[in-house]
Amino acid sequence: MRRAAALWLWAALAAGAAPAQQPSDAALRAESLRVAGRPWHAAETLLAAAAREARPGAAFIVEGAKAELHARRYDRARSLLVGQPWLAEYREGEALAVLAEAEARLGAFAAAAGYFSDAAARTRGPRVALLTVRAGLAFEAAGRPDEGAEAFAAARAAGLAAIDAWLRVRQARVTRDTAVAFRLLAELPALAAREAPRARGAARLAAGDSAGALEEFVRAGEGLAVARLGLALRDSARARLALYDLMARAPESDDAAAAVGIATKALPPRALAERVALARAMRPHGAAADALVQVERAVRTGDSSAATVLLLGELRVLAGRYREAERAFAAAARDSAARPLALYRRARVLLRLGDAGASLALSGFAETHPADTAAPTALYLLGDVLTDRGDEEGAARWFGELIARYPTDPRASLARFRLAARAAADGRLDSAAALYRAEVAVAAPQRTAARFWLGAVTQQLGDTTGAHAIWLALAGEDSLGYYGLRARREVDLPPLRLTAPPPPEPTPAVAAALARIDTLVLAGLDSAARAEVRAVLANPPADPAALLAWSTQLGLRGWGPAAVRLGWQAAAAAPNDSRTLRAIWLWPNHAAVEAEAQEFQVDPFLLVAIVRQESVFDVEALSRAGARGLAQLLPGTAALTARGLDVTFYPEWITVPDLNLHLGAAHLAELLRRFGGRVDAAVAAYNAGVRPVQRWLERSGAADPDQFLELIPYPETRGYVRGVLRNRELYRALYATPTN
Repeated sequence: MRRAAALWLWAALAAGAAPAQQPSDAALRAESLRVAGRPWHAAETLLAAAAREARPGAAFIVEGAKAELHARRYDRARSLLVGQPWLAEYREGEALAVLAEAEARLGAFAAAAGYFSDAAARTRGPRVALLTVRAGLAFEAAGRPDEGAEAFAAARAAGLAAIDAWLRVRQARVTRDTAVAFRLLAELPALAAREAPRARGAARLAAGDSAGALEEFVRAGEGLAVARLGLALRDSARARLALYDLMARAPESDDAAAAVGIATKALPPRALAERVALARAMRPHGAAADALVQVERAVRTGDSSAATVLLLGELRVLAGRYREAERAFAAAARDSAARPLALYRRARVLLRLGDAGASLALSGFAETHPADTAAPTALYLLGDVLTDRGDEEGAARWFGELIARYPTDPRASLARFRLAARAAADGRLDSAAALYRAEVAVAAPQRTAARFWLGAVTQQLGDTTGAHAIWLALAGEDSLGYYGLRARREVDLPPLRLTAPPPPEPTPAVAAALARIDTLVLAGLDSAARAEVRAVLANPPADPAALLAWSTQLGLRGWGPAAVRLGWQAAAAAPNDSRTLRAIWLWPNHAAVEAEAQEFQVDPFLLVAIVRQESVFDVEALSRAGARGLAQLLPGTAALTARGLDVTFYPEWITVPDLNLHLGAAHLAELLRRFGGRVDAAVAAYNAGVRPVQRWLERSGAADPDQFLELIPYPETRGYVRGVLRNRELYRALYATPTN
């Protein structure tokens, strides 16, 4: 279960008769923690209490199992309940439902189906239909289509009208009678109808018509299904074609990741193009070393195309084989179409090697290919290299060349700021001011930052009134931006306070759509729920109040990225509605963040600012680097932090919301200690790592937080720090408790 709605799944499914015994204090505390979005803490609370209980009662055990389930410790949840003599009779199937979910999460689908069915037979009301759907999903996963079809039909008959279209699709997938299946798929609403082609293939497969199913999957463009079924039918030619076409066409997709596993086990590459396609799919899914093996074989056996040799160079860079990568890029540069990219990448590798030819390679590339999008970066790197060597005059020449050729390019903005900082440090304040004015004049990317620094230089020149005027105008015009908020402090304006009335209530149409999404999540149809949310994003309502209602309600349900996107659209449609600010800077897990911040003595507004910047409150967020969860922790960082806290940790627990926050808050606290309480440095290290920040702090001027920020050489990290610090001030303005 991916979303916040799942946190109250068992409250919805298992709220039956009064408990057979009074819950203990520990159970009540755990329930309070779970409701506050802290399932891992709830599980730990009950685990500690269990150690003190000589004979825990049924209520205590079930609460413990529910806590373990929410904390994704599924084996523990199962072990607490299996074999209990009161299991079937407890609270109208509540314990059975918990055990069923644990079994399903552990992949024991047949057992899960039986427990879900038993739980449905012992409960009443809407819980019957919801549990029956989940039984159907478990039967389907267990390879028992007839029982799955029966369960979906029973769930529809029990009255889930809001999601009937999606249930018809699921029922059709496991119905052996294709005539019945195709009737179920007729006249579906547009959103559910998109799943009909795949369902028709599944229905033919369930009916034993494998050849017909294969044709349906081909028409539906289901390459992975075609490959799997082709293998089952021993049609390896068709399976191979579908598999390698999928990997070549969409190498970063989840289906391509699955295709890699099939290819390596059952259909290893034969042709050169197949090796390259396999490598392109391996690379984004954590198998760059294996991808390199495939590409090297392809090149050795005759693939000398520029595209393949470029890929070879890229993979050798990832493997740290820089000199070999340089040779690959040099070879690719013989092809006229690939030459610009190959020359640029070769120059970057030479730079990484510290090769004396790097500067000539970069300057030659910029001179030969001035229209290439990488040319400004090449010029910037030339200036950067010379700066590191202490050749400020040479660096200024290349930075000046960059600014003259590409005045509005982001790299030109960086060059202006580097030159302005040097001029100010040398006492050439008029030159620094001229550079900042030029940034503003050409409307370059950092014009807002330039206005702030122009104020600072103006003040250094002795014109306090002029500086005050610049900052005051900036604070008004960029009131929600980092530099506008920073300027606010310079002119001694009071702290920003933003109040907003309650958000609008959803209209009946919005409420019905939200109820449908909730029901899909509760029924275990997560992919359908995601499709419903994507449909809202693709066709948002025009009415600002409806947009705001959607944004607010999706945020509360854990769909953070979608909520913020709709919040920005609401702000554009109604720019003066202060309620949009709380939608854009939402805080759905308020209690959990504040509790973790308090435990590790960090500013809760800083912690929530990081969470918003990292994941936008998506508990399943996954970065390209492999960082996971709300606080976007790398598995290694999470494990190391957990060890320092003496917390039991397994990699599969990393996205448990409050455990992720717990480790994230501890990591932030450690960074703050490491950097002497400097928030700017700690936030930069949260994004870029400790070692780069230690190097940056050694630069001249880095003792000043404002200058340190501008000196960060990584554009991503510089923007990240600005974003977090801006978020912190806005969260404080929106959520701080007023004081007398």
